[in-house]
Amino acid sequence: MVRIVMLGRLGNNLFQYAMGRVLADRHGVPLVMDGSWFNREGWDQVKCIKRLPGLREGKAQVVRRCSLGARLLLKATGRHYWEYRGVPVLRESESDQSFDPRFLQAPADCMLFGYFQTPLYFESIEASLRQELSTHDLGLEDGHERLAEQLRAPGSVAIHVRRTDYTGNPNLDICDPGYYAKAMEHMRSGMESPRFHVFSDEPSWCRRHFTSSDTTVIEPDPSSSPLTYLHLMSLAGNHIIANSSYSWWAAWLGKKSGQQVLMPPVWFEKTLAPIGEKQAAGWKPVG
Repeated sequence: MVRIVMLGRLGNNLFQYAMGRVLADRHGVPLVMDGSWFNREGWDQVKCIKRLPGLREGKAQVVRRCSLGARLLLKATGRHYWEYRGVPVLRESESDQSFDPRFLQAPADCMLFGYFQTPLYFESIEASLRQELSTHDLGLEDGHERLAEQLRAPGSVAIHVRRTDYTGNPNLDICDPGYYAKAMEHMRSGMESPRFHVFSDEPSWCRRHFTSSDTTVIEPDPSSSPLTYLHLMSLAGNHIIANSSYSWWAAWLGKKSGQQVLMPPVWFEKTLAPIGEKQAAGWKPVG
């Protein structure tokens, strides 16, 4: 069994699923995604992953064991309860999250801790992964039909702005207004009449900074699943992404002929992982 601990949010979990699927497929063993360490609020933000085709078809099992004993053990020792059962535990370095091919040689029975945020880990299963993570046919456009139509129109550009947990963090607060202005001008110079659609966790900030007539700031519905806006962003023909796995996946899942994807030149200020590891074919860093 390959067991991978779910860390972060939905975008992180998709990278973890992809990594786990590669290993489980290679060894012909089950994949378990362990969400035990989420509190209720965090779990509500990520449990939507179970709606994706791969999870519904049994490609992975999502478990969430929340026993008091397991939580106390983690708090006291910093170790996952599975570590005491003799299962090999493979941890990604916190200071160096660049591609490490040794993870692809993980044994059939192991536990993985990490984010594994590079398509280099899962390029061997790209075609099947696109089907397993497809957000189509999930009813995610219900109530957003007009926006979905606009995003499917020629010249649409989805912009992702992540603010709430990035603002003030010197390692993550990278995509300033200058980055977006330069990326938008790049799109305007190479496209006829682009239409920009801004998705953000802080739309009030975006309304102050994105004021051109060809730009619309989307007001998020707090009751919507994170899958909803991942899907809507993926409908656009082009993308300006943040240094966020959430918008990375929206652009990757939204692959189309002629697609342009612009990304920041730095992903994480202190990481040793090169920005090229986050790129897919034709994606261009702008900054």
